[in-house]
Amino acid sequence: MSRSVAAPRPARPAAGESLAAVVVRRHLPALDGLRAIAVLVVIVYHAGYARVPGDLGVSIFFVLSGFLITRLLLGEWERTGDVSLRRFYLRRALRIFPAYYAFILLTMAADTVLGARWAPGRVAAAFGYVYNYYNAIHLGRPFDTAHAWSLSVEEQFYLLWPALFILLARRGERALRLGLLAAIAAVLAWRSWLYLGAGAGQHYVYNALDTRLDNLAVGCFLAVVATSPAAGRVTGVLARYTWAPLVTAALVLVSRKTLGGSWHYSLGFTVDAVLFGLLIAQLLRLHATRAWRWLDHPLLRWLGALSYPMYLWHVWGLAAAGHLPLPGGLPARLLAGIALTVGLAATSYYLLERPILALRERLENRLLVPAPAPARAAVPESAA
Repeated sequence: MSRSVAAPRPARPAAGESLAAVVVRRHLPALDGLRAIAVLVVIVYHAGYARVPGDLGVSIFFVLSGFLITRLLLGEWERTGDVSLRRFYLRRALRIFPAYYAFILLTMAADTVLGARWAPGRVAAAFGYVYNYYNAIHLGRPFDTAHAWSLSVEEQFYLLWPALFILLARRGERALRLGLLAAIAAVLAWRSWLYLGAGAGQHYVYNALDTRLDNLAVGCFLAVVATSPAAGRVTGVLARYTWAPLVTAALVLVSRKTLGGSWHYSLGFTVDAVLFGLLIAQLLRLHATRAWRWLDHPLLRWLGALSYPMYLWHVWGLAAAGHLPLPGGLPARLLAGIALTVGLAATSYYLLERPILALRERLENRLLVPAPAPARAAVPESAA
C-alpha cells in the first residue's frame, strides 16, 4: 500500500508586535542593527567595491533620521503641548558638532601638512555645514571630506524641521500628515524637473537639500502615522511573514540597480525612501522573531551606536589600510579598513562624544527648565 504524501505546510504568519506598541518604547529594537548595516554598506562601497550601492546606506540614514527626530518631537509635543526649540538645538549641537568639527579640523590639518591646503570656499562649506552644495557645484570634490555632504543635509533638516513641525502640529495631526505628503511630492516633482527637464547634473540632484529632503520627510511621515490604526493594519499585512522584509530589500535593489539613471535621479530616490520606510516598519514589528532578532545582537547594537563616528572617520580608516603591506588584496584591505575605522570611531565616541553627552545633560538641568516626566515611553536617547 502506497504511503500518502502530506501536502506542504503553508508559511506561518510571523508573531510580530503591533507597530504602535513598539514605537513608544524607550529603545526602538532593530534600528541600531540597521544603522550598523547602513554604515558598513557605505564603507564597502568606498573601499573599492563599486557595484555595492553605497548611496543606499545614506538613504537609510536619511529615513531613519527623519523618523527618529520626529518621534522625539512628537513625544515632547504629546507631553507638554509644545516643543522647546532652545532645548532641541542645544541637544543637536552637543550631539553632532564636537565629533564633526574634530574630524574637519584634523582632516584640514593633515591635508595642510601633506601640501593639500584647502581652498577658502571648501573651508567655509565645511565649517558652515553647506558641504552638500559645495559638492553639488565642484565636480572634482576631495574624497577625504566628500561624504560630509550628507551630514550637511541632515543639519539643514534639523535647523528647519522643528519650527515647521510646530506650525503644522498646532493645526493637528492631519496637517502634519498632509504637509509631509505635500513636501515629498514637491521635492519629487522639483528633482524630476531639474534632472529630466532642466538638465541639472547628477552631482546637484544627489547632494542638494532641496532635492533630497523627500528622503527625510518619508521618515517624518512614518513617525507621524506609526501609532495610527491604519498604519497598524497596513504594516500588519506587509509584515505578516518573516520573509517580507527580504522582498522589500529586493525591491530596493531592483529600483537602484536595474532601472537606470533617469529613474534613479528622479522618481527613484523617493521610491527607495518609501521602501526603506516600509522596511523600518517591518523590522520594528518582526524584531523579536527568530529571523530578525540578530539585528539586536550586542555587537550590532554597539556598531550602531558608533555609526556616526564610523561614518565620519571611515575615509581615514580605509586610507590607512591602503598603506599597510597586507596579503589578500582588496578583501584584506577592506577588513583592515573596517577594523581601523571602528578603532577611530570608538576613540571618538568614548573620549569625546560620551563626555560631551554627559555635559549636555548637566547643561540641560542647569540652563533649561526640565521637561515634564513623560506619560508614555519616549524615543531612545541613542536617536538624539
